[in-house]
Amino acid sequence: MNRDLTERLRAIRLFDIYGLLLTGHQQRLVQLYYLNDLSLAEIAERFEVTRQAVFDTLRRSTVELERVEASLQMMESRRHLAHRLDALESALLRLADRVGHEAVAELTQELDAVRRAAR
Repeated sequence: MNRDLTERLRAIRLFDIYGLLLTGHQQRLVQLYYLNDLSLAEIAERFEVTRQAVFDTLRRSTVELERVEASLQMMESRRHLAHRLDALESALLRLADRVGHEAVAELTQELDAVRRAAR
């Protein structure tokens, strides 16, 4: 995957998890740049500041998000949880093949509920 796209997706994921820890102004800039795909120039014009000011704020924001992730590791924990849920789903499918799908239907529903809650 393209390095820029990988970095962009990481910033979006970090923002989804920790975005509320940023100031309101930082949140708006991150949303406009990463989620709404506005350019630095478009954001700078909207806020009547320089492109450099927008760049600096975005950089400080992403550094802060990375710092918090390094401490809390919630994104890594989510990734680990997703892998464990995938393994559980595979095990349930194998069990369903042996004992019947009705026998594991309740477990499958609970697994789906856990997946939804983990998002």
